[in-house]
Amino acid sequence: MPNGDGEISEGAPKSSWLEDALRPLNFVATMRERRQIRLFCDESLKLYRQVEAQMPQAPQTERYARFIELRSGVTPAAVLTVMRRAEESFADWPNERPLNFRDVVQYLAVTDCLKIDIAVAGVRSRIVDFVIDIVGHVIPRDL
Repeated sequence: MPNGDGEISEGAPKSSWLEDALRPLNFVATMRERRQIRLFCDESLKLYRQVEAQMPQAPQTERYARFIELRSGVTPAAVLTVMRRAEESFADWPNERPLNFRDVVQYLAVTDCLKIDIAVAGVRSRIVDFVIDIVGHVIPRDL
């Protein structure tokens, strides 16, 4: 904050005029990302329901694999990598549990929609928080 002499005191947070000017644009980008993730979740749930109807007797992991193959267009070999990474990113942490459909959608939302490779770059908490929040509102817990 400026002191009486017009200087900035040492305890004040420093930001540039450019950061201040771009702050509203960052909010718009976040809203755009939220809409993109919401649409991705809606489309993913619809596709999973189709897979579920086509494979009613298949175990959930086989349905997840087929969903990933259809949704992402990856090879069957790459499907296993996606499932392993989804499990490592969301099902193994913070409490280890079996992989579920939410984990798969969260992983794909971050890597496909936002183009962030969790395994390589790590994920900032803001991104993970809003993805988990949106996916949690769209994807039922029991899939």
